[in-house]
Amino acid sequence: MRIALIGGIYGKDARYRASVLHTPETTLEAGLKKRGHSVKAFSHHADLSGQSFDVIHVHHLGYGALRAAVDTSRAAFVYTSHDGSALAGVRVPYRRHLASRFVMARADAVVALSQAEAEFESRRYQLSGAMHAVIPNGIDTTVYSCARRRSGGSRRSWRLLFVGQLIASKNVDVLLRAIARLRAPVELDLAYQNPALEIPLRNLAASLGLLDKVRFLGAKSPFELAGLYQHADVFVLPSAAESLPCVIAEAMLCGTPVVATDVGGIREQLAGYGSLVSPGNSAELAAAIGSVLDHYEWFSSLGESMSQSARRRFSIDAMADRHLKLYAELLGRQGPRRRHGASAPSLGTALTRGVRLLCATK
Repeated sequence: MRIALIGGIYGKDARYRASVLHTPETTLEAGLKKRGHSVKAFSHHADLSGQSFDVIHVHHLGYGALRAAVDTSRAAFVYTSHDGSALAGVRVPYRRHLASRFVMARADAVVALSQAEAEFESRRYQLSGAMHAVIPNGIDTTVYSCARRRSGGSRRSWRLLFVGQLIASKNVDVLLRAIARLRAPVELDLAYQNPALEIPLRNLAASLGLLDKVRFLGAKSPFELAGLYQHADVFVLPSAAESLPCVIAEAMLCGTPVVATDVGGIREQLAGYGSLVSPGNSAELAAAIGSVLDHYEWFSSLGESMSQSARRRFSIDAMADRHLKLYAELLGRQGPRRRHGASAPSLGTALTRGVRLLCATK
């Protein structure tokens, strides 16, 4: 099978790629190649001829998604939005919303990362005639494994861990305010590729009297992250918006107790493990963390079971196999592609022509 993968990571410079080694696109790419398929990766602005491929799979909304939506080849167009903000009900600019509707209305298949996201997409977008599959992101289970190197107890501080980006939607400020409320002695490690809010967060930590309790670690390799998960007592993700965060799956694979906000597909992802809170509430977050610490022996005892559950659901092999099944079923369909022909769903001939003109001038 000839597969084109389009994603934002492929347009990043070498320095960024060196710090972000694994994304859903690159993980899928590796899994498909492992099974002997021809896979080529493109940025959203790269030149691409659909005639050369059986499947064009676009990750994230961008120019590549619009281009695939108006492509006239016989290649099947598959789209994964990774749009946690929309799922969380965050308002987006009207033009972005219009573009999302256009792409969704013309994709031959749409991949959701969770059942919650699939139900949201079915309500929000015009998907009649498209295949709609739920396929979680895959995680390298040879790197992230249940090898606990810390255990809760007295005579030392509890170690908390956050892994993500220091951006507004991650609500790290809420986490810092929650830590300031805790009576138990804790330390917090922050691992992140994007340091956008590092200075304001350092200032907040200082104002809360937490500078000696918070470590700003910056970017870490997957093997370094695995060690952080394994040494942490609790993993905390306080995000305002998520789809199906890989960091939750990584923590689960390492058997680390999880406290996270109940947004996107996280409840479904945890599948009964961990503790869920509403976003943006530092008091509720502090209470949840404190409860895990107070009942740590019980939460810790679930580690091996949680790791096995995550291994079954979130392995790279499972991700690749489910995508290949979707591609095969899609290619086996008779008749024109969904975005072709007089009955193809569209948001209007004028918009279609406008996007084609835009693509032609790039």
